[in-house]
Amino acid sequence: MKICRLFRPAVVRNGKALAYPLAAALLMGSAASALAAGAPVQNRLMSQAQDAGAVAAATPLTAMVWLKGHNEATLDSYVAQRYDRTSPAYHQWMSPAEVAGFGPTAQDVATAQASLRAVGLKIETVSKDGRAIKVSGTADKMQAAFGTTVHHLQANNQTFYAAVTQPKYQGAHPELIDKVAGLTNLGAQPFVARQIDLATGEPVPMVDLATAGASPLSSFTTDCFGPQFNAKMSGFGWSIVNGTVVAGAVADNFTGPTYLDPTKTTNRPFCGYTAQQVAAHYGMDQAFARGWTGKGETIVIVDAYGSPTIQADADAFSQLMGLKGLDNQNFQIVYPDGQPTTTDSGWGLETTLDVEWAHAMAPDANIVLVVAPSNDDAELAYAVQYTADHQLGSVISNSWGRPEATDSNTDASMFNDVFKRAAAEGISVNVATGDSGDNGVGHPFGAASVPANSPYATGIGGTSIGVPSDQGPVEAAWGITVSHLGTLRQPNAVPSFSGFIQGGGGGESAMFAKPPYQQHLPGAGRQLPDVSALADPQTGALVVFTDPKSGQQQIGPIGGTSLATPLFSGIWALANQAAGQSLGQAAPAVGVLPASAFNDIGPVVAHKNSNTFGSITFRGTQTTNYDPAQLMDLQDTQPDGFVAALVFAGQVPFQGWNVIGFGTDSSLRAGPGWDNATGYGVPNGIHFIEEATRLSRQLF
Repeated sequence: MKICRLFRPAVVRNGKALAYPLAAALLMGSAASALAAGAPVQNRLMSQAQDAGAVAAATPLTAMVWLKGHNEATLDSYVAQRYDRTSPAYHQWMSPAEVAGFGPTAQDVATAQASLRAVGLKIETVSKDGRAIKVSGTADKMQAAFGTTVHHLQANNQTFYAAVTQPKYQGAHPELIDKVAGLTNLGAQPFVARQIDLATGEPVPMVDLATAGASPLSSFTTDCFGPQFNAKMSGFGWSIVNGTVVAGAVADNFTGPTYLDPTKTTNRPFCGYTAQQVAAHYGMDQAFARGWTGKGETIVIVDAYGSPTIQADADAFSQLMGLKGLDNQNFQIVYPDGQPTTTDSGWGLETTLDVEWAHAMAPDANIVLVVAPSNDDAELAYAVQYTADHQLGSVISNSWGRPEATDSNTDASMFNDVFKRAAAEGISVNVATGDSGDNGVGHPFGAASVPANSPYATGIGGTSIGVPSDQGPVEAAWGITVSHLGTLRQPNAVPSFSGFIQGGGGGESAMFAKPPYQQHLPGAGRQLPDVSALADPQTGALVVFTDPKSGQQQIGPIGGTSLATPLFSGIWALANQAAGQSLGQAAPAVGVLPASAFNDIGPVVAHKNSNTFGSITFRGTQTTNYDPAQLMDLQDTQPDGFVAALVFAGQVPFQGWNVIGFGTDSSLRAGPGWDNATGYGVPNGIHFIEEATRLSRQLF
């Protein structure tokens, strides 16, 4: 068996190897004109789905009905003034009551509820401002009420149910209804990514704290990359020549930097960083020394399902990392729409990652975990709405989403409306941009994800840290590409390519036009990301999590833009503390901060001494030389730069060599200044915080 068969996943998420999320066929070919004309963008997942029949009439369903507001254009103007440094209203944040004044009237809400009850639906919850009404009912009543049918569908290796046409209210007073969301179990996905063991292609096993002894951190290393190494293999292999399989001797000879220590085949530590190490990497240790620890600030984390062991896991993490513990004085869990009736291990890991790493970056900030009962887009939007209505905190961290091509304009609009009202109140809604690069679109246009694509969100991308370069270790755009050279017994006559497997999300929205704070950027659509932080699980951060199967607390390296988002949310909370006020939504601020506020993430400059080159000789006479781009099966020589590192796959009998590329984020490219792989870069320690405070209200 060739080692290339051991590793084929596109993304490892929630401990599972998933197929690449979107094929190139999902490209929204007419999206440019749709954006310009304001027409809806087609949901290609729905358009390509196979119908498996209508749901049973008695199936219980829920939906979120959003009512129309009043004077929405005036609200838009008011929000814009709050972020205009020339306006007298700059940073004069609106109260929830003032924002609610632009929503439906009390009479509108009462009338809408009566109408919904009249068509046989049950009112489950109503948001504080009356805009969102959750209803439930059997499928036959819901379909009649909203003029659609709900079917079981199959697409993209998924089976789900959804309304096959856009729901439109059929009862009395439809003029009060703005949009209807829900009627589906196809919801947002957490952007947590597990580190991959290249020997097996499986997630790196976590370490049981109970059996780790006094030094559980000894299983992990920050010496993730090694010096130049010469990897040689010789044996018997096959190649296809003119359509014919040809056998013969194979000799591989490659030299390059290494990922992890190739001299250890057993008990080899995995790459993983502690809270103190990541904080120091971003200069937050200096911020802590100045007293900027998040004291007096509150970070709100919105997730679906939550984790039944979050308190115990966060306590163990805090103790292990030397952090202040989380208790009922600084940690609260809120269920705005009732407690979940089921659990989900992927969302449990997501929840744990979010809480622990927001705490790591802002150790004295309060944390409120707002848990939606499911991952339905409408439930998550309602959770954010609840957070703003009740002013739970000035920073909201959201580490989930879906590609634009698999979501709807209705859901995107729903999130945008909710985030706009949060921005009016001075709340920064930070949203992960995803773990799949351009989402399989093949180029940046249409590659954005929902709800990070909202102009009222701050999109957080991802990086790798400690990557070799000609200038020493650097932080690089997170983009992982894998090739396989074969086993010691059976080297490959040509490299076997797995291609792009993981990387930070970004690109140009096909749903939303560029906001004013991005007018100097290319394109016509909202550009992502705005800013980035560590996300690569191969250079990941350590998380303590209780395995739902064994019930044992474990520790292991985790990544994804799910990590980058609470990291940035913690840093933004420190900026709020330093400013003595809420600085509001972060995206408009990062667009005007000076270059010194960021560490710009450019191409990885890696040549002979910090990249992998070599050759394969077949049948003694046919020698093919490979530069790094050819070795990774890239279409060009990547003038924007990347590094290919040798990885020894040490599991008998499949011992051999793989090559892992860092900085190759699908069609997204890192470059000087803003780019669609990392945004403006990563926060530059206290310089970022100091420059952000200069945008405070008192200075204008």
